[in-house]
Amino acid sequence: MVGGTVLGGILAVPALLLGGTSIVALTALFILSEAGYAITGWIYARRWLSETISIKIPTKYQAVWIVASALGMLAIPLIIEIVSSTTGIQYGRVDQQLLTGSPEMVLVLVVLSVVLIGPAEEYLFRGVIQGRLSQSMGASAAIVIASLLFVLPHAIGYTGGVGAIVLLSIAPFSLGLVMGALYEWFNNLSLPILAHGLYNATLFLTTYFTAF
Repeated sequence: MVGGTVLGGILAVPALLLGGTSIVALTALFILSEAGYAITGWIYARRWLSETISIKIPTKYQAVWIVASALGMLAIPLIIEIVSSTTGIQYGRVDQQLLTGSPEMVLVLVVLSVVLIGPAEEYLFRGVIQGRLSQSMGASAAIVIASLLFVLPHAIGYTGGVGAIVLLSIAPFSLGLVMGALYEWFNNLSLPILAHGLYNATLFLTTYFTAF
């Protein structure tokens, strides 16, 4: 996980240095940072993961779970907003700041959510990390630990005090738990990949239609 974050950061630096916050540079930034997760997961799986990562076309029954999981997760951002309004906790995210005034980039992220972000992150955190942990501990513990690790690269981009970081971390941790459960129950990585991509894409579409 650390290797994926570091590698993604190293790959993304040239995009920011050369292009600033242009749409081309931001697209390259997201692609290269996510590529770090995919490359790290692939290297680890080839060298140290003894079990094959199962990726199959979902059945109709599984497709229902994909949609239900993605839609159910949409309640989490609403809960975070309610808690923020109630407690007065002010929070921010670096990636959202980068997207300010760039509706085109938000639409790009809708596409990247499905074709890159979901696949890369789920391959590393569920397929590789959770899969490896499951070999040495119970499935429930593996899901929880993989979900906690999933929070770390996201929390790097959160701004505000400790309360803000903890509040925002509810979203990736909850997503990790749901995606981890899907993978454990169905032994098919395509479910968390598609559910994660659909969830992210829906959030970006909501941002596009409400903010621009």
